[in-house]
Amino acid sequence: MEVEEKELAKRAKNGDKEAFEMLMIRYEKSLYNYIYRLTGERELSLDITQETFLKSYVGMKSFNPMFNFSTWLWRIAHNLVVDHFRKKKLEEVPLYVEIGGEEIEREMPSPLKTPYDARLNKERGKIIKEALLKLNPEFRELIILRHFNELSYQEISDITGLPFHSVKSKLFRAREALRKILEVHREAL
Repeated sequence: MEVEEKELAKRAKNGDKEAFEMLMIRYEKSLYNYIYRLTGERELSLDITQETFLKSYVGMKSFNPMFNFSTWLWRIAHNLVVDHFRKKKLEEVPLYVEIGGEEIEREMPSPLKTPYDARLNKERGKIIKEALLKLNPEFRELIILRHFNELSYQEISDITGLPFHSVKSKLFRAREALRKILEVHREAL
């Protein structure tokens, strides 16, 4: 039987290192994916994921167990990513990385079964990834939280610090902006 998040968080708050480790294991992949989709950089995403867990561990005493641990964790990650972008003042994330003087496209593994499906999904994924990167960072994050991480409007509000109704209206505008970008590729999607 799987231990509930609230119980693990309560135990971790009381100093149970094993409970905190179980929370880390539970969320490390989805947290990394969230951060990677925001930054587009593997190493940076690993660093921010690690820093998120470190900050959550150090700040565990301040965690309020009346709330979801995952929402609190995503809020820490959100703040770290925002801080990174503020410091670096990055406006765009490259779709290609340079390795040995050669530009190589970033790869996203596909769970599809046939080579045709995998190719088609890779092409669609590339188009969507490029479109997401053209959005402003705030819109990109809202789309990722809602449609990739499948969070509720309230959870997004808690993570971003935006009022609930602002989340709904900005997410609507984000979808519209994404739709306009993707219209050029309608046939491929």
